[in-house]
Amino acid sequence: MQLRAHRGMTVLELMIVLAIIGLAALLARTGYRNFTKADLVDNSTELAAIMKRASQLAIEHGDLYRVTIDMDKSVYLVEVCQGQVTIQRNELVRPDEKAKQAALETAKARMNGMPADTGDPGQATDPEEANRRALAIVGHHIADRTCAPATDSFVGVNVDATTKGKPKGWARALAADKGVRFKEIWVQHRETSVTKGQVAVYFWPNGSSEKAVVELTDGVGNDGDVFSVLVDGLTARIELKDGALRDVNDHMMRNAMGDKDAKREGEL
Repeated sequence: MQLRAHRGMTVLELMIVLAIIGLAALLARTGYRNFTKADLVDNSTELAAIMKRASQLAIEHGDLYRVTIDMDKSVYLVEVCQGQVTIQRNELVRPDEKAKQAALETAKARMNGMPADTGDPGQATDPEEANRRALAIVGHHIADRTCAPATDSFVGVNVDATTKGKPKGWARALAADKGVRFKEIWVQHRETSVTKGQVAVYFWPNGSSEKAVVELTDGVGNDGDVFSVLVDGLTARIELKDGALRDVNDHMMRNAMGDKDAKREGEL
């Protein structure tokens, strides 16, 4: 009786098996990346469209509009603002209530020594107007502008992540469950980029806006695709770019003549 020799896999067979496994893994990863990138493209396109609509609303209604972005919650909303239209450098999206209260106390202390015929802010019959005048005395102008969610001629998803789905203003949410998030944002009134917290992009009634670059990604760190939404200052033109800018300053420091400024503007 002749015994057959038991042999293992040859090197060539092993290489073929490994190649098949590697190809299958590559196809699986590519399929997953294409799936998540579709959500990234949809979210980026929608953000660009909503920013364009915010600019149109500012012109149509003659008011200051802004798109407020919450990077931590991956949501954003359109707001209309009444009052002061000048944006200060590094201005907070939401007023600092402690700083506002401290300024109000300072104003009240100053008013105690003012003659009665100087237009004492305390003489205003409306408490809110009295506080606004008092804050103006100490140069605290954060109270000169109030912003609220826009509802006119605007379609949105009425959700807020902080209230677990309970209605709180018109907002849009990124596909966070698919990994889509805001990566980094540059706006003209901020000295540095923003990677967490809240930031706003403003649109003026004259059809202009502040320059901005908003990066969205579907990965963690540098692992993932990136789309960039560019906002032009002079024309408020919105541009969607596949990928990150090589140098953000090429956009943020480009003036109306197409030349690069030596430094960014101090106040808008």
